[in-house]
Amino acid sequence: MTVAYRTNDVVDNTPGKSVVSGPSRILGGGVFDGEEVIWLIRIPSADAKKPTRTKDYAGAPTHMALEEFEEALGENHLYVLKLAPDPKLSMPDQVRLQACSSNAEREKQQKKLDLRDKRFAAIRPLLLDEAEKAFAPIPDLLANPQMGGALKKRAEELGVSLPTLYKWRHRYWAQGSQKNALLDNYEKCGSPGQPKKQRVKLGRSTRAFKARMSPSRGVALTDGDKRKLAFGYSLITHSMSPRDAYLLTCSIFWAEHVVDARGNTVPKLFEKELRPTFEQFKRWGRKLSGKTVTEILFGPTKWRQSTKSNGGSEQDSIVAVGQQSQFDGTSSDVYLASYVSRLKKLPPMTRLVLKESRTGIIYGLYCGWKPPSPSTALQAILHGAMDCKVAWAARFGIDIPPGSIPGLLARMHLADNGELKAEQITEAEEQFGFGVTCTPTFSGDRKGGIETQHHTDHQLLDKHLPGATHGRPKERGQEHAALGALWNYYEYMRELIRYVVWHNTVEEVPDLAPDDMLLAEPRIPPTRINIFNWLTERRMNRSVPVDYQALRAFTLPDVNVVIRKNGIYIEAKVHGKMQALPRLRYTSAELVATGLLDKVKQTGKVIHTRMKMSHEDLSEAWLPTKAGMIRVATSARDATILSKLTLEEWVLYLESEALRRDLAQGETEQTQAETLLGRLATTAAAKAETKAELEKLPKLPAKKKLTSNLDQNRKEELELLEQQEAALDEAEKAAVDESPSDPPPQEESSASDDVMSAFHATAMA
Repeated sequence: MTVAYRTNDVVDNTPGKSVVSGPSRILGGGVFDGEEVIWLIRIPSADAKKPTRTKDYAGAPTHMALEEFEEALGENHLYVLKLAPDPKLSMPDQVRLQACSSNAEREKQQKKLDLRDKRFAAIRPLLLDEAEKAFAPIPDLLANPQMGGALKKRAEELGVSLPTLYKWRHRYWAQGSQKNALLDNYEKCGSPGQPKKQRVKLGRSTRAFKARMSPSRGVALTDGDKRKLAFGYSLITHSMSPRDAYLLTCSIFWAEHVVDARGNTVPKLFEKELRPTFEQFKRWGRKLSGKTVTEILFGPTKWRQSTKSNGGSEQDSIVAVGQQSQFDGTSSDVYLASYVSRLKKLPPMTRLVLKESRTGIIYGLYCGWKPPSPSTALQAILHGAMDCKVAWAARFGIDIPPGSIPGLLARMHLADNGELKAEQITEAEEQFGFGVTCTPTFSGDRKGGIETQHHTDHQLLDKHLPGATHGRPKERGQEHAALGALWNYYEYMRELIRYVVWHNTVEEVPDLAPDDMLLAEPRIPPTRINIFNWLTERRMNRSVPVDYQALRAFTLPDVNVVIRKNGIYIEAKVHGKMQALPRLRYTSAELVATGLLDKVKQTGKVIHTRMKMSHEDLSEAWLPTKAGMIRVATSARDATILSKLTLEEWVLYLESEALRRDLAQGETEQTQAETLLGRLATTAAAKAETKAELEKLPKLPAKKKLTSNLDQNRKEELELLEQQEAALDEAEKAAVDESPSDPPPQEESSASDDVMSAFHATAMA
C-alpha cells in the first residue's frame, strides 16, 4: 500500500509504537551504502528534566530503509503530523525590526539578525552542490563521504569548533531549512517567570563598595525577604508614598527595636548594606504583586480604562439604524443670564444627549435647570421620538431643514447606572417596547462614543460662549465665570440647535458610511444624516414604532394646578408661598366638554390636581381625566413671552416683581395717604358749608323734604351747569380777543374768575 508523504513533513509514532525516537522531519530519500533509504532528523523537543525549556541541540540525521518506513506508515505505526507553520521562522527581518518598541530594543534585535546571518554564512558553502549554483539535496550531502572533511576544514577556517558547526547545520535542517532557525532563543533561557535563587546581591555594585568604603555589595534576598518586600509594597496608597512604604517596611523587618525612656518602641534601621535597597523594594514588590505603583494608585477600574483595550469598536455589533443609542448627561459649563434681566445670572444647565450608535446623529436633547433624573431622561427620550422638530426649533427663532434632526425611538439605550435606572423607566420600557442596558459602575469607557461627544460639544460650542467655565472650578483670586454671562436660555438653545444641525448634516464621517454609499454616483456626501437616510431607505432601520402623543403624555413631568371656572392655573411657590401663577391659564374645547369648569362654578370650590407639562415649553399641557389625556393650551396673547421662558424663569420673574412691589410700597402708601387725606378734607369742608346753610334757615328742613323733588333738583342743576359753561366760554373768548401779542401782566384775578364769582353769588341768592 502506498502512503503519500513529502519532504519536510514531520512524522511521529502512533500510541504504543517506537519506530522513530520522536517527532522527526523527513529530509528526503536516496541511496546510501547501496540501499534505498529515507533520512530523518529529530526536531527540537522539550527537555525531559525541565519541561518549560526546549532543547537547543539538534541531533544528527538518521536513516532507515525506505521500504520499512513506508510499511510503518501503511500500518499506522507512524503518522504525519499536521503542524501549523511557525510564524517566527517566516517573519521578515523588516517586520521584526518594526515590532520593536524602542531604539535600544531595535539595536538588540539587529545584533541577533547579524549573528544569524553570520552562522548561515558559515554553513552555506556546505549546503551547495559542486557547481555552487543551488542548494544540493540533503540526502546527497549526507551520502557524500567527503562531507566530514569539508566540515572540519570549514571549522578551522572560521575558528569555531566542529560540534558548533554541526549544531548549526542540524538546527537549520531540523526546522525546515529556514535561515531563521539559526536565531538564538535567549528569551526562553532561565525558565521564564521563575526567580533565580540569589547567592549574592543582583545588579551592579554600589559606588561605596567600589570605592572600598562599604564592606558588602548588599543583601542577597531570600524568598522570605522578597515576600516581606511585597507586603510593604502593598501598603502604597495615595497617602502612603512608595518611599514611605519602603522606610516603614525596613523599620519593621530590618531594624532593631529599642524602648526609649518614655516607653515608646523606636526602630533603629540596620546599616544600608545590611538591608534591601529602595530599588529592590520596588522590583520585587512589583514582581510579586503584579502591579506597578501607578496601577495601585489608579485602582483596577481606572487602570483598565487607561491601559486595556479589547481591540473592538462600537460599530462591531451595530449594523442597523435605531438598533442602539447611547445616553448620557453633562453640565453645559456655561453661566447664563435671565431673560428678564441680563444682570440676573443663572448657573449652568443640565444637558442630556441621545446619540444613535450606528450613524452618530444627535437626535434627542434635554437642556434645562432641573437636575438629572428619570423624569428629565424621559423628556430627552420624548424629544428624540419627536418626528418633526422644525416647530420645536422655531420656538427659539431658528429654521432648520426638515429631517436634519430625525425622530427616533431606539430599540436599546446604552447608559450608565444613573437616570435610566429607575422604576419609572422600567414602566416606560414595558409600555412602549424599548430597552435599557447599563454599563458597569465607573466604566464610562464602555460607552466611549457619548463620553467623547461631550468633550467635542464643550470644545466646539460651550467654550466659545460668554460665561463659560471651561470645565474648571473657580480658583482663589480668579474672576467668577458668571460675571461674564450674557446669553439667556433662548439664545443658548438657538446656538445649540445650530450646532446639532451642523453635527448631523454638515460634518462628513466617511468611516461610518457603507461602502456602496461611498462608491455611489453621483457622489453622496457622507454626513451622518445622509448615512441615516441611506440605511433607512434600504430597510436597515430597527427603531421602535411609537405613538408620539402617547409617549408625550407618559413622559412629561407633573406640575401642581388648580382648576377654576375660567380655566386651569399652574400653582408654584413664589417666595415660599404656593399660589396660582398669573398669565398661565390653560383651557380648550375638550376641557369645557368635561364639565369640570361648570362643576367649579356651581359648587364655588376650586379643584386642586396635577397636570403633565414640560417646564421648557409652557404653551401646552396635558390633563389626565377619566376619559384620557386632554390637551390644553395657554391664551394666544401670552404665547410670545411664554414661548421664550421656562417655568423656573417665570417664577423668578414673579418673585422679582414681588420684591419690586415691596420696595415701592412706601411710595404707594404715601400716595394712598395723600389721596385719603384730600378726600377727608373735602368732606369736612362740605360738612361745614352744609352746617352754615342750615344755621341761616329759620328751622331745620324735614328729611323727607330734602329727599323729595330729586328730578326737579337734577333739572335745575343741569341748567346751572349749562349757564356756567356758557359764561366760561364767553369769558375765554373775550380774553382771546383782548390779548396782545405779548401776554398781559398777571392780575390778581382773571375775567373768568369774576364771572364765576358772580354766577355763584346769583345761584346762592
